[in-house]
Amino acid sequence: MNRLKITLASATLIFGAGMSSAQSQAEINYREFTNSEGRSIKAVLVDKSATKAVFLLRNGKRASVDVSTLDKDAQEFVRGWSKAKAFFLQRCKGLSVGELLTLRGYEAIPIKFEGNSMLIDAKINGKPAKFIVDTGAGSSLFHTGAAKRTGCPLGEFTEKVYGVSGEAPAAWSEVAQLSIGESVLKNRRILATDMTKDRHKGVKLRDDGLFGADFLSDLDAVISYRERRIYLRPDKSDIDGSGEVVDGEQSFRIFKTKDKKVYRGHIVKKTATVVTLKGTNGKVLQLPVSRLIAADANYVLQWSQEGAVFLQHCRSLSIQELLELRRYQHFQYKRRGNHIFVDGKLNGNSVTWMIDTGADNSLLHLKAAKDNNVEVGPMDKKVYGIGGSAPAAGCMVQSVSMGNARFNKRKLLATDLDRFKRGLDYVGLFGADFLRECNAVITYREQRIFLKQVLKAR
Repeated sequence: MNRLKITLASATLIFGAGMSSAQSQAEINYREFTNSEGRSIKAVLVDKSATKAVFLLRNGKRASVDVSTLDKDAQEFVRGWSKAKAFFLQRCKGLSVGELLTLRGYEAIPIKFEGNSMLIDAKINGKPAKFIVDTGAGSSLFHTGAAKRTGCPLGEFTEKVYGVSGEAPAAWSEVAQLSIGESVLKNRRILATDMTKDRHKGVKLRDDGLFGADFLSDLDAVISYRERRIYLRPDKSDIDGSGEVVDGEQSFRIFKTKDKKVYRGHIVKKTATVVTLKGTNGKVLQLPVSRLIAADANYVLQWSQEGAVFLQHCRSLSIQELLELRRYQHFQYKRRGNHIFVDGKLNGNSVTWMIDTGADNSLLHLKAAKDNNVEVGPMDKKVYGIGGSAPAAGCMVQSVSMGNARFNKRKLLATDLDRFKRGLDYVGLFGADFLRECNAVITYREQRIFLKQVLKAR
């Protein structure tokens, strides 16, 4: 009798009595494992050491097997297996991406879409403001009117800023405090320019500036189109951060009360009216649910054991691993300064795109469009941005793809993105239209973009 059979005969229970119920058994995804002699069993890998693999069998018992007795495929599977991932799939898969992030110390900031632009509320020196979340802006940018309205001194207009439409004079503004949720940036210098240049008279700006890649990177931002949220790490801002760190992530959630108090911790237990939190200092605190703001009260009401299991067993998982488990495809992007670039295809040709959440619609570089067999129309359109307006042509693109995300027969605009003759090695801006359609998630800490395309009904 081979070693695998002998070991199976001496199997014992795993995961407790609950795992033996018909419902729990039905939820388990059994896999076929084969040993070096060709004998197979159907089981679930539930634990491992350097030399042993522990399997859960269909009869609810477990078997400990020497990894060396398994065939090559089974050994590779065991080596790549993670107990935290297994717990997540079995016990935490109902948690949303946003819930997973807020359990790790991120704060959810609501996004308001205007067209495809993402607007977030902020405060500049205590005064309300709105910013467009713009990964394509290497540095954050103020509208001069907003700088004056919020009491930010302006220097001489000796600087220049550049955009898809050209260039514009700019001045440094001194910002005493910029806050978004609990994230606070103090004593920062931000360039300011007239963002109404070449716009029709009387047009009112919908925003006070661009929240660019410099601050997004500083705050380890995660942008999620599906959840209409941007997630920021307040402990990365100019406040005193505290909390237990696990693989670079904070293990607390932010709770706010109606009287503007803030508590950092995680839920230990709850009743219908009271929530018990364990704070970052280890102290236990009880709060009436009625004292919490609506969003946090709703979180408490919906809190379940899934969140507790995640904190106990799965919080070491990276954001990449969590999104992989949710079947997102992902790409390591390239950082050039604060801009981010990803390889993809245009009409079947391998190209590089710049990821730009601030571009409502994707935009092609005129020469790159022609070089990649895009049907380019007359230059009778206009694009608008920093520097005013610039001529553009309507185009019909046969296909744009990034991994298995594919967009067929799309109408885009093309303009000269290299009007300053610096040399351009990317074909254009992969904008918010495509990103939104792919439920994109962009992470600054892990420098990855995640896509899961939603196929439109025909």
